[in-house]
Amino acid sequence: MAKIFLVAALLVTISACERQSCKNVSCPVGQACNSGKCFCADGYEGTNCDVESNTKYVTGYLGGSGYKDWQVYETCNSSSSNFPGYNSTITHNSSNPSEIEINNFFGRGTVYANIRTDQSNQGNIVEINTQDCGGVTVSGQGTYDVTNSRITFQLNYTLFGASYNCTHTFY
Repeated sequence: MAKIFLVAALLVTISACERQSCKNVSCPVGQACNSGKCFCADGYEGTNCDVESNTKYVTGYLGGSGYKDWQVYETCNSSSSNFPGYNSTITHNSSNPSEIEINNFFGRGTVYANIRTDQSNQGNIVEINTQDCGGVTVSGQGTYDVTNSRITFQLNYTLFGASYNCTHTFY
């Protein structure tokens, strides 16, 4: 019983500290306070949180060279690659700037991912909640590398009853 009381007291203290750290912080519209700092809502970034994060992910028109496809390569921790290389495109959800649609994922189908704001107040984190993609159950998280314009996903997926932990890098 004492342990339950101690845990409850600790949670109340942490909650009170969080409220206190944001007590005198006034965030602009579209931002929320967390640990005394203002963050953009998921799907937005920039000084004024007026830039949609999804634009850097979306497959775009490159002029004379056509549309950019992401070249995707897989490396797995304890097995050979099941999906050694494929092309994928990414589109955005016009009604939800924090969601992207990754087409031809695994060379099989479409998955939906959510863009999250990171500690630098940029939409560089991408989460794939558990979903089916052409007979493959997949979930994972990725990061967008601004310097190299690539996305690296750490994925967990099940294929033909076997589970895999692999990295998919989008170039």
